[in-house]
Amino acid sequence: MQFAAASVTVDETDMTKVVTVTRSGVTTGTTTVTASSTTGGTATLGPACVPGSGIDHPIIAPTVLTFGPGETSKTFPLGPCGDVLYELDETVRLVLSNPTGTSAGLGAQSTSNLIINDTANQYKNSNGIDLFPGPVPAGESPEAIANPYPSNIVVTGAPTNVHRVRVTLYELYHSFPDNLDVLLVSPTGRKMVIMGDAGGATPIPESGKVTITFADQAGQVLPNSNPLTTAKFEPTTWETVVGDFPLPAPPAPYDQPGSTVGGSPTLYTTFGQLDGNGTWSLYVRDDNGAPGPAPEAINGRIGAWGLELLPATAAGVEITGRVMTPDGRGLRNAIVSMTDSQGITRTATTSSFGYYRFEDVEVGATYVVAVQSRRFRFAPRIVQVFDALTDVDFTGLE
Repeated sequence: MQFAAASVTVDETDMTKVVTVTRSGVTTGTTTVTASSTTGGTATLGPACVPGSGIDHPIIAPTVLTFGPGETSKTFPLGPCGDVLYELDETVRLVLSNPTGTSAGLGAQSTSNLIINDTANQYKNSNGIDLFPGPVPAGESPEAIANPYPSNIVVTGAPTNVHRVRVTLYELYHSFPDNLDVLLVSPTGRKMVIMGDAGGATPIPESGKVTITFADQAGQVLPNSNPLTTAKFEPTTWETVVGDFPLPAPPAPYDQPGSTVGGSPTLYTTFGQLDGNGTWSLYVRDDNGAPGPAPEAINGRIGAWGLELLPATAAGVEITGRVMTPDGRGLRNAIVSMTDSQGITRTATTSSFGYYRFEDVEVGATYVVAVQSRRFRFAPRIVQVFDALTDVDFTGLE
C-alpha cells in the first residue's frame, strides 16, 4: 500500500480534494493502513480552521483505511484553511503506517507532500463559468461569451480605501487558452483586462485543471505560447489592443497591463484607493482568435473565481540589515530606500556601523530596497516579506 502520487496540490479552502492510497500485489484479502499528517512540512497545523489563527490545515488525525477483497484504491479528504496573506506554497507531510492483514506492507511511496496553493478567497463565487462557444450566426462577431456573463461577486465589509487587490481563477481548463479574454469591472465602473491571449494553443485538459492568481507582486507574467500552470502572475495581455467585449460588458477602452513584468497599469492603479463594496463583475469571452478564421468548436470552464480586497495594514514586521563598504566595514549615513509595488517609498539612514531598520512593514508585500551613497554603488534587491527579515545586507561595488 502506498500513496498514488508523491505530491498533491490543493487550493486554499478547496474541500473537494482527496488523497488516494493504492494497493497492489495480493488483493484477495482484507488489509488496512493508517494515514495521517506528520512533522516536516512548512504549513502550520492546528485543531481546526479558525479565521486569523494562522492555521493552514487541520491536523489529519490517524485515519484507518480498509481495503476489502479486490479493492485497490482508497481516499481520504483534505481541508485546507483560507486566509488573506500573500504566501509561498506551503506543505503538509502525509505518512502511511501500521499496515495490517495478509501480505500487508508499505510500498516505496509511503509518504506524500500536500502542497497548499495560496489563492484569493476572501470573497468567492463558487459557481462555475462555462466556456462552450457554439456556431456563430451570420454577421455576428466570431467570439463567444461565457455562461454566466458576467459572473458577479457582491462584496460587503470591504475597505473603503482598497490597497491590495488579488483575483483567482480556480480550476481552469480550456482546449485553446490563447482565445480567452477576462475583464474585471469594479462597483465604481473601473475596468481592467486581467488576462488576454495567454497560454498559446496548448490545451489544458479537464484532468489537468490549473488555478491562476493575479497579483501585482507576483514577479512574472502569463506565458504567451507556453502552457498555463497553477501559479501567481501579474495581470497580462498579449494582444496589442483588447477591443470591446460584447454587451452587457462596458465598452472599451479598458486598462490593459501588457506583458512586461512590473508593467502598468496594475491592479492597484486601476482599483486601489476606491471603495471595494458593491458588485464586482467578471466578463469572460472566447474570441476564437478574432480577427481570423471561422471559430472552432472548443470548450472549457472556470470552476470558480475569488477576490481579495485589503486595506494598507502594518503588521509590526521589521526589515533590518547592514550597508558595508567593499572591504566589509559598516558605512554610516547611507540612505536606504524601500519602495512598494504602488511606488510608495520610505527611507532610513544607516548608523555609525552601517545598520538600518524599517518598522511596521506590511506582511505579504514585495519591496525594492536600494542604497544611495556618495562613495559606492550598490545593487538594489527585491524582497518579499512573509516574516521579519534581519539580513537584507548590501556590500558596495568596486
